[in-house]
Amino acid sequence: MYKTLFLKLKRHPLLYSIRFRLVSKAVPSDRVESFYYNRLNQKSDIPAIYYELNHLIFNNETTELIDIQKAEKIAVWLRNNIKGGPGLGHSSGKTIRKMVRGEGGVCSDFSQVFNNFCVINDLKVKEWGLKILTDDINIRGGHSFNEFYSKELKKWIFMDVSKSICFYQSDSDMPLSVLEIFNLKKENKKIYFAQFNTEYAIDTRNINDLYLDSESYPFLITNYCNKTYDFFLDRLGFLPQALIHGILILSGKSYVFEFPTQTV
Repeated sequence: MYKTLFLKLKRHPLLYSIRFRLVSKAVPSDRVESFYYNRLNQKSDIPAIYYELNHLIFNNETTELIDIQKAEKIAVWLRNNIKGGPGLGHSSGKTIRKMVRGEGGVCSDFSQVFNNFCVINDLKVKEWGLKILTDDINIRGGHSFNEFYSKELKKWIFMDVSKSICFYQSDSDMPLSVLEIFNLKKENKKIYFAQFNTEYAIDTRNINDLYLDSESYPFLITNYCNKTYDFFLDRLGFLPQALIHGILILSGKSYVFEFPTQTV
């Protein structure tokens, strides 16, 4: 009986909706431009399992990679070695272990572990989410993706790790940032996505539904301290996740969902 109740509370949609409202706020666009995950998370905060797997990701490289090549290398390895499944939401070390063992992983789990691989490979990274206003149950729960900074291109670049895509404007081969995508969409400018992982079969209709056809709004996930969340999720793992997140909110240690006003 306790186990059944625990599973119902683990990702209950009502509890998630309440948490979403509590941690969401509108912010100026320059705020989301200046924030990135590495500001709160140092290499020393990343669990050892990431360093061990990082050697597998880059073990055949004999030349130095530019930033976009590093990011794609990480994303391709994750997508090709993790089949995905139920959402996890555990500490970062436990999450990546379960994912490589084939025990689950949804878009938010892919985004979480991608963040940490970027940190140890000296890539500035952000994690984003989508709030989607729709009656379509297939995309109503939203979506998670990332953005990394390319020193060579001197710009932020959108990357959906779980779907292996980047976005471009129709008349350019320069990859777009998150704000560029949604502002161009708002202006009814033509944009398109391109796959960077030939071994993964993408669902074109689902991607169109998420990014192009739906009324969707991006929000940046800020104030996420990996070390803090790992501590609470591991120490209080016997509690429902909703309660753990409630404790983090009340203690002022929770992440925040920041909606840039330029895209709202």
